[in-house]
Amino acid sequence: MGVQDTSTKDYLSDADIFADAVNYYLYGGEKVVKPNSLKPLNSDLLLHVFGHDDEAKRRKGKDKEVERYRDVVRQWNVMEDDTCAYAIFGIEAQTKTHYGMPICSNLYDALQYALQAEALRALHRSEGEKESSEEFLSGMHRTDRLVPVITLCIHFGPEPWDGALSLRELIDLPDERLSPFIQDYKVLLIEPSRMSDEDFQRFSTSLGDVLRFMKAAPDKRKLKELLNGNEAYQKLDRKAARVIRDCANVKIDIERKKVVNVCKGWEDAIEDARQEEREAAQERERKLCKGWEDAIEDARQEEREAAQEREKNSIISNSIEVYREMILPEMDIRQRIMQKYALTEQEADSYMMSQSA
Repeated sequence: MGVQDTSTKDYLSDADIFADAVNYYLYGGEKVVKPNSLKPLNSDLLLHVFGHDDEAKRRKGKDKEVERYRDVVRQWNVMEDDTCAYAIFGIEAQTKTHYGMPICSNLYDALQYALQAEALRALHRSEGEKESSEEFLSGMHRTDRLVPVITLCIHFGPEPWDGALSLRELIDLPDERLSPFIQDYKVLLIEPSRMSDEDFQRFSTSLGDVLRFMKAAPDKRKLKELLNGNEAYQKLDRKAARVIRDCANVKIDIERKKVVNVCKGWEDAIEDARQEEREAAQERERKLCKGWEDAIEDARQEEREAAQEREKNSIISNSIEVYREMILPEMDIRQRIMQKYALTEQEADSYMMSQSA
């Protein structure tokens, strides 16, 4: 699990934040779901597909397991007309677009419903109730009812969500006449880039501030305007600051602090970036100067080698001229310069021909 997953799940595990997200999406910000009415549920969804209770049967491969891990899931208990009503809420945190999110959300909810059905089956069997063949087959009675399951997805990434928001968008229909019969499943997405100022004001916790920061993060000018004199970001709670640090990649000093000044951290990050750019520019200048120095030294070395070559040619040419004045045979002169100046036959012939010209 990456640091982004860890910080967002830890943040959403707070009952106040979880309830705030649910109230924003389902009730327009009205505080219907109270934090103290939320009961943590196991986020591991493990289902034996064919419903066998016998461990021996499972070992023999007559049952298959489907296992998924939800980010955060809570059961909502609320009294209505002296009756306790329930609902199950799940929140999935994403820092990048998940192109298969309609499938994931559908599967999470389906598994949650299937687990409820399995619990009803187990309850009826444990109470030794007399069951009809239909009840025995399904494990449910005609009067049984399930608790509603609702899954939200919160996009904490600074970039816009560009994936499908319904199962139908992922399906390539070979025949449009099939369309009315394809079941759809929609993603209930909370995405900062599509939210207005009015939307952010519907939150009652730091979640609205975190999402507002994410919307502004890609545009440094807008981010500066948001943070300028904004007290909310000068005293942000530690968990919220961690989400901003990890998901927006902002350097913020968080350790051992209950509240964090994100504005100061952002200013420090800007200054660090400027310092890094200054150092990078100095390094580029140093490399450029070093490159010119190396080029100049290479040119000087080439000139020295050329001068040495010219001097060598002059000495060999003078020697050939002297030997010829001594009226030595050409073959003898050739042999002498080869030995004296360590020349190959081709090099010696070249000098002899050049001197003759």
